[in-house]
Amino acid sequence: MAIVKSLPATKTLSNQLKYLQKEGKTRENLKEGINCDIENVEREFNTIKLLHGKTEGKQYYHFTQAFSPEDNITPEKANELGKEWIQNNIKDHQIYLVTHIDKDHIHNHFLINSVNIESGKKLQINPKKLFEMKIDSNRICEREGFIKIDVNKKADIKKTMAELGMEQRGITTWKDELRQCIDFASERSKNLEGLKENLKNNFQITTRETKNSISFKHPEQNKSVRGKNLGNKYTREELENEFVRQEKGIRGARAEREQISDKGNNPTRTEQQPIETTRAEHEGENGVRKHTSKRELGDIEETIRGVEQGVKGTIKISKQKNRGDENEQRNGKRNIEPRVAEHGPKDGTRDKKLNTKIRKNDIEFER
Repeated sequence: MAIVKSLPATKTLSNQLKYLQKEGKTRENLKEGINCDIENVEREFNTIKLLHGKTEGKQYYHFTQAFSPEDNITPEKANELGKEWIQNNIKDHQIYLVTHIDKDHIHNHFLINSVNIESGKKLQINPKKLFEMKIDSNRICEREGFIKIDVNKKADIKKTMAELGMEQRGITTWKDELRQCIDFASERSKNLEGLKENLKNNFQITTRETKNSISFKHPEQNKSVRGKNLGNKYTREELENEFVRQEKGIRGARAEREQISDKGNNPTRTEQQPIETTRAEHEGENGVRKHTSKRELGDIEETIRGVEQGVKGTIKISKQKNRGDENEQRNGKRNIEPRVAEHGPKDGTRDKKLNTKIRKNDIEFER
């Protein structure tokens, strides 16, 4: 199937057009203007902005749609399908479509004027809208009989060689602690704001957002790490997509239960218990879910239970001055012990380490 991506529109429109039209990347018959002329794209985009007084802020959106080399699609067919897809999803906007043929995989580029021709309103593409656009692209590709392959697949979990060396010696890295806590908090949050609040309240992990990324700061580290450096599933886009998927799954389960209830001779809705998807239905044994990254939580279950019972967990780490991952790999020592703060009964219960088990074939190694 084609892979759809939203790219940062950081270049000026003029420079972006120069790149897309660069010699060797495309042909004249693979350029398409929707509600605009391909010879005057920049001028016509700006005319609409001036007409509606919307010259500030975001100037355009930039999307790509890449097809697999194994689909044996012609450039003309890719252009045709790209036009169908973008017109299905973006209405009353000027769009410049160009198909590139300079790589093994044929791909479309779309530049979309941020201002609506008719209403003058700015285009808003939130994660939910983008997710629906990707589904529509997949539908078109399935109709054409294309195979399902991601030519730009990224690993859910991304590790450096230093991390792998420490893992082989049984040492849990601070980045793995972040991954475990983010996994736990995201499954119990409805949106990005809820995730940030859960991480702060339960694990003292702070987050920082930019326009296109999200970073996480371990409570005992002096620097933040971007989500993309933890793995693809921790990027801002993928976290937001996961919240959309969770919402759709809960609504679907709720609708199914309502349908079953309506078929029986049950009491009226007001006399029944509320129809909802309970946490237990989506969790494994002991209330702890297995993660989508195919890894299970070890002793972090103790931390999770503490959080669920209202105990705020705090990651306590023995400070090591002037020691980075490279030094730890050489001497093989690290005193990272995430623990649950003992706010419960004074029964002598001991804190436990956070352990992690990760299948290596789900991990991308970095040199």
